[in-house]
Amino acid sequence: MTVKENLLTIIDEVSKEKGFSKELMSHLVEESLLEAARKKLKKYDLIEGSLNRKTGEMELYQYREVVEYVQDEYNEISLEVALKMDSSVEIGDEVEYEIEDKEFSRVAQVARQILLRKIKEAERTVIYEEFQEKKGEILTGTVVRTEMGGRVAINFNRTEAYLFRENQIQGERFSSGNHVRVYLKDVTNEPRKESQLDISRTHSGLLVKLFEMEVPEVYDGIIEIVSAAREPGQRAKIAVHSNDPDVDPVGSCVGVRGSRVQAVINELRGEKIDIIRWSEDLAEYVANAMAPAEVEKIDIGEDDEIHVWLQKDQLSLAIGKKGQNVRLASKLLGYKIKVSEIPENSNLSIEQQLTVELEKGSLQEESQVDNEQEEKESLEESSK
Repeated sequence: MTVKENLLTIIDEVSKEKGFSKELMSHLVEESLLEAARKKLKKYDLIEGSLNRKTGEMELYQYREVVEYVQDEYNEISLEVALKMDSSVEIGDEVEYEIEDKEFSRVAQVARQILLRKIKEAERTVIYEEFQEKKGEILTGTVVRTEMGGRVAINFNRTEAYLFRENQIQGERFSSGNHVRVYLKDVTNEPRKESQLDISRTHSGLLVKLFEMEVPEVYDGIIEIVSAAREPGQRAKIAVHSNDPDVDPVGSCVGVRGSRVQAVINELRGEKIDIIRWSEDLAEYVANAMAPAEVEKIDIGEDDEIHVWLQKDQLSLAIGKKGQNVRLASKLLGYKIKVSEIPENSNLSIEQQLTVELEKGSLQEESQVDNEQEEKESLEESSK
């Protein structure tokens, strides 16, 4: 069978496989054959053609200009010969010639290569247009395979994307057939990119969108998640605010017996989540963000730095394991946070502090006298 006879079959099969419309696929085939013909049959200056959508045949034509004296036999025709074909032609007109089958067959191999390239280009464009509207949303896909380097290939209804190691929650394991939720950070139409879809399991947007799915009040806009910060797979903080004074933002996100927050925790492989109340009052917001530690004093500096003072027994809670609590609070607020232990006598009056210092001085003097007396007795004893 010739290329002409196979075109409808190619169009039908590829359209189904790639999810293209038949009209788009027909257009790609038409473009590919024309490009291949112009590339392979360079002796012709002008080649045009069209695909017959009913028969699947590609009709290719080249045009010759009517001249008085022929200098280029491939692109010119004499007036004398042209008049025999059409009595109405004049010098300067163009006469259409159908390209012969033997020349058409020379185009076939080149056309296939061009068509494959155009299909890939069209595929990228279709994916870009489809997913551009889904940026910032959660996608649910099926794991296809895990590759060298730890990247995971995930299928989203014919579109395959890579979840790279740096965008995976530490310790996660994926098996073929697993369903997985990811956050769509970006979409690209760049052919050099390994994955058109930039997807992540570590982005804070995933945390926000999961709460939107689990908490109707967040989805409806009654409760806003003002800010979110994560150390993926370990711990996270979100700051919430209610636009309805009768709706408790923290309680709504926690849910009855913690059911709502637990659903999010399970999806994020046990990531602990602190839900705190946002406040317009920065000092109050800072105190909430530092939970579970109880803050005694807050100094707000001019250089995006906040100094937090706490009692000694609250210091380790404020800092958290390996500094995790204060780091997350800093990300949540967008400020640098310095944590210090509050001075022991800071709550006493000046008179009380003076009394304490005098007592300390008196005790030091007594201790010094005692030490001197002990040294004297020791020397006397040794002299005997």
